[in-house]
This record gives sequence, structure tokens and C-alpha cells, in this order.
Amino acid sequence: MVGFPSILEGIKDLDKGHILQLLERAEDLKSGSPARLPLQKSLAVATSFLEHSTRTKHSFAMAIKRLGGFHIDFQAENSSLKKGESLEQTLLTLKYQGIDICIIRTQQSHLLEEFKGHPPIKIINGGDGSNQHPTQALLDLYTFCDDFGGIKKLEGKKITIVGDCRHSRVTHSLIDLLPMFGIELALCGPDEFMPQEIAPGIKRIVDIDTAIQESDALYLLRIQSERHNSTHADILNDYHTHWGINFDKFRKHKKALPIYHPGPANIGVEVHEEIMDSEIWKAHKQVENSVYMRMAIIEAMINNEDHHIGHANKKVTGDICEGKSQHDI
Repeated sequence: MVGFPSILEGIKDLDKGHILQLLERAEDLKSGSPARLPLQKSLAVATSFLEHSTRTKHSFAMAIKRLGGFHIDFQAENSSLKKGESLEQTLLTLKYQGIDICIIRTQQSHLLEEFKGHPPIKIINGGDGSNQHPTQALLDLYTFCDDFGGIKKLEGKKITIVGDCRHSRVTHSLIDLLPMFGIELALCGPDEFMPQEIAPGIKRIVDIDTAIQESDALYLLRIQSERHNSTHADILNDYHTHWGINFDKFRKHKKALPIYHPGPANIGVEVHEEIMDSEIWKAHKQVENSVYMRMAIIEAMINNEDHHIGHANKKVTGDICEGKSQHDI
């Protein structure tokens, strides 16, 4: 896709046209459309996940395979990064070894920002700290389109994210993405789990009953216990009673909603097992659609016609070529 970014850190790196083309292409790929990749070489993609992952990492691996590409699982803990090499030099090494794209997950937020002006390699953010998870948000939007009858039918729909919104990189990506298409987004959960600042246009719902009454769909989040201290223990222990979803709460309001979840789900905390065994549980569909959206993203980045990858600084080389000696430099 011409003009598609070579560093996809977050949703704000994309414009609405990019996103609409990704949605259309993901649907084509799901319907069996062949890959559109350069013919002169095979696709080679490395994944480097510095945090644990099952869904994201494996769906990228499946996407690469379905595109006919070659996947390398780059183990950073066994690499020259442990010998003091900079991340940029490691990425340049991968580039010149023939890797086309590197997919990175890290605990550090905003790690990829420094590369945007001079990409050492094409990079897709697989989730960075509490900052962004753009590919998850995009596959979620694709799943919403599938369930509600297309992108135009989403305008005016009310989706409430329930849970640990403060620490959720998925939430931050959805906040950037969904309002672009007229979706009314709300956040719900304990005060301690809400962002310190809520973006304009995003509603705050203070209890789960109101969320059920006012929403067309609920998007549940895992409680990220690893990012909380012991002062939140009481909230975690009582979470299901006050904020968890089960059929009793739906029966109370004589209403059932589609339930989405980026995974992994904590059974008996944010969701009851009976919900996960029902037709309103959409997380499995999100996982299925993740492969097609990530295929579309990889394909778009490969075909973006960016010819400056790996050439961070050519000034010295240029001076040498103009006849200056190293002594002069």
C-alpha cells in the first residue's frame, strides 16, 4: 500500500484511508484472495517478543505462513543485545541479513518513536508497555464490522471497554481508532483502573449496570495484576462481584450483548465461564480474524514503496564519495 508507514507504532501513524483499505484487504484474504507480494524475493519476517505472548505472536506467525513467507523467531536474550549492541544496530543486522519486517513487543512504551525518522528496518509494534497495540485494535474493528454488518453500520454504535483501562495498551489504541468511524466509546471500571486523563468525547461510566443498559457491545479487559501493587488487592478480590460479566447481570436487564476480549481471559474475574461457552462470546472470532488483518498489515507494509530503509545517515559516505579522505573528515 503506497504511503503505508514503515514504522507502525500506533493507530495515529495511519490515516482513515489506510484503515479502510486494510479492512477491505483483510476481508479479501479471508475469502481466499491470493497474496500480493513482490515477486523478486520471498517474504522474511522476524518476531522479537520481549514480553510473553500467545495470540499475537502465533497469529503473526500464521499470517506470515499464509502469505508464503519465512518466519524467524528472534530471541533477544540470546542476541548481541546482551553484549551491549544497540537495538538500532541489531535491527540493521536483521535488515541486511534479508529480513523485511520485524515485529517487536516490549515492556518499554514508545520504544519505536526514535526510529520513525530513519527506519533501520520496517517494524510493526506488537505491543509496547502501556502505550499502543495497533494490530489488536485493527483486528477488533474488523471483527466489529463483521458482526454489525460493515463499517457504515458502526456509526453511532456504543461500545464500552470494561476493566483495567489505565494499563491497557489495547484501550489506548481503541480510543484512537474507534471514534474515527463514529463509534461512541465509553470506559467502565474502578476509579483506580481509569486513565488519569480521559480523551475528549470518551464517556466514563461508573457502574456495570449502566454499561449494560447503554451499550451495544462490551469489550472486557484482563486485570493486569503484574502492573498493580498490593493496595489494589481488595479491588481484585471483589472484582467479579462489582464488574465481572455473567448471565445473571444480563437477565437483570433483560438484555444480552456481544462480548469481546483481547485475551487472555481470567475466568471468574472479568467473565464467567458460562459466557465464554455461549454464542455472545466473540473472542474466538477475534482470534480467527487476527490472522487476516495481520496478513493485510504485513502486505501493506511490504508494498509501501519506501526505499530508504536501513539508510539512517549517509552524510559521511557521501563526503567520502566526493573525494574527502577519512583524515579530512
